[in-house]
Amino acid sequence: MFVNAEPILGVLDMYRLIWISGRFGGHKTALAFQIAQRYLERGYKLATNSRCIWADPFDNIQLNEKNQLHSVIILDEGGLYFKSGRQVEQIAAYAAKMDVLYIIPSFWPPTKAAQIINIQPVVSLKAAGLPVIFYKWSVSIGSFKDKGFFIWINPSEIYGVYSRQDPGDDPDEIVQFLVDRANEYRSRYGRKNSEVFTMEDISEGDRIEEAALVIAESADTMSSVFGRGNKRRR
Repeated sequence: MFVNAEPILGVLDMYRLIWISGRFGGHKTALAFQIAQRYLERGYKLATNSRCIWADPFDNIQLNEKNQLHSVIILDEGGLYFKSGRQVEQIAAYAAKMDVLYIIPSFWPPTKAAQIINIQPVVSLKAAGLPVIFYKWSVSIGSFKDKGFFIWINPSEIYGVYSRQDPGDDPDEIVQFLVDRANEYRSRYGRKNSEVFTMEDISEGDRIEEAALVIAESADTMSSVFGRGNKRRR
């Protein structure tokens, strides 16, 4: 059960691209499926590289008569794959038009383009014997920024829906499926097909840009950590 989650759930409907960050074993994937459940109850399909009893075969996830996919896509540890903003832009460009929600639970951060919405656990009361996790969330796109928090009570309610031990399939198959559906969507409107960029296709300039962003983020983090430490010593 979620508490105080209405604001973030409304944000999800608007921006459609969520990165769930946090430590290994920090209920990232569990939260992804708990969020997905709310959409599945409204008739959405589910595609994921995790072993999950709710997942639909790709053959069952097709554009409907409204040219919508009406699906939730969960890419577990997708941060290992999405390292170029160009990849994300090509795959998620029609998220709202095709009625698709992308959720990336991943310890490793994906490219900035996939970090429009970030959800992160901040406090777990499990050690105290209470099944409660506090999460913070933030959204940042252009000049629009917002943030908040919510609580998940009894996260074990999602256990058994997916495998916590199975490492999951490589996301390439899902990515290709999404590219095919995006191209089909474009074709229905008489547009030319686009091509997805693989890691081999990414230019050296893109790699340097992504590396610079990682270095800048690391520098900000270190500055923040050492700054707090100095204040304590004073």
